[in-house]
Amino acid sequence: MSEDYNKPTFKKLLDKLQEESWQLELLISGFAIFGLFSAYPNLEIAYQHAQNENNIFFSIVMIVALSACSILIFNLLLHVLLRGLWIGALGLRYVSGDIEYDTLNYSKRFNNYLKRKVGSFDRYIGRLENYCSVIFAISFLLIFYMLAIALTFGAIAFVITVFLNNHTFSDISTYFGIILLVFLTVGMLLTFIDFITLGFLKKKKWISKL
Repeated sequence: MSEDYNKPTFKKLLDKLQEESWQLELLISGFAIFGLFSAYPNLEIAYQHAQNENNIFFSIVMIVALSACSILIFNLLLHVLLRGLWIGALGLRYVSGDIEYDTLNYSKRFNNYLKRKVGSFDRYIGRLENYCSVIFAISFLLIFYMLAIALTFGAIAFVITVFLNNHTFSDISTYFGIILLVFLTVGMLLTFIDFITLGFLKKKKWISKL
């Protein structure tokens, strides 16, 4: 079974699943939106409870959870709206076919503008499909980005609290904490620079090993 990915039939199956993935996207989005709207008030209550008890750690966790919920709710609602528009466009195309600009009797200026901006109906539907798939994927990627940022700063705070807080330079743990803190900070900066430059550091032979 582990070697099936090399077979042409398996590749055809993946292509077919990829074309029909919109059904799973809508299903997942619907359940996720329902669950997120149900969980959001409980997270707000937990955050207020943590604030009242001055529990900083739990408050930060709740802030991250609330932010993740807000991002997912916004993106998934946008995804459902665009998918609805996409389904409507498919139904309209089934009835009307492609756009015939000449039969609209618009002026040449409007015809040229619509042909340049909208193009064929098939192209419009294809662009909608791409937007929907990208938004659905980015919705969950943004959560992982947020978790990565939270874990990185959490690790730095952990090192400062455990190894550097109320320690003198005569302690071995202090030097270990400084080395670990420099390692985390440099690694975080290199990863961030490589991310925003779309893998620029990976393309350089002299720094790719690092």
